Amino acid sequence: MRRQRWLLTSLAAAFLLIGTGCGMSSMQHGSPTAKTDQSFDIQFIDMMVPHHQGAIEMAKIAQQRAERPELAQMANAIVSAQEAEISQMKAWRLDWFGSDQTPPLERMPMVPGVGGHAGHGTMDMAADVNALRNAPEPFDKAFIDAMIPHHQSAIEAARAAETRAERAEIRDLARAIIDDQQREIEQMQQWRQAWYGAAPAHAGH
Repeated sequence: MRRQRWLLTSLAAAFLLIGTGCGMSSMQHGSPTAKTDQSFDIQFIDMMVPHHQGAIEMAKIAQQRAERPELAQMANAIVSAQEAEISQMKAWRLDWFGSDQTPPLERMPMVPGVGGHAGHGTMDMAADVNALRNAPEPFDKAFIDAMIPHHQSAIEAARAAETRAERAEIRDLARAIIDDQQREIEQMQQWRQAWYGAAPAHAGH
């Protein structure tokens, strides 16, 4: 009888351990994973918000230093449009992912596969802002040469979003970014040619 009770106790303990292990395994597999955090939509928002913030800071410098009214007007338009887009993206981030907090300028993440970055590389957007803040005259030329590749990198990320974004709202925003910033690039290229001669080749930002 003693041996029988010992066997029963041992079997019960074994079943308890197995059940606990299965429960832990099912909890691990069934728990919320990083899939949400790794979705393209949040990656796009976390890149584009600080990217826009960098453009806004650059445009605010142009509001103070621009030599030509045309460029000052473009700077005003960039600030207005991109502040509105930041507000929209932050609202989506809060609604979809539970937080509106995005990375700072100093650690802007790159969307994987965009701009030659296979992984989650980062860029220091604040360095670009500081470089423009300290740019020598003629300021308008420095602004154009900085903003064209900045816009080009936004367009590259937006083109990826057209096909990779999960939500229609992101795809619609991506198309608006492409249209608006491509138009501004073409305008700046015309100004660059008319005011300073041929523009330098840009490999992208």
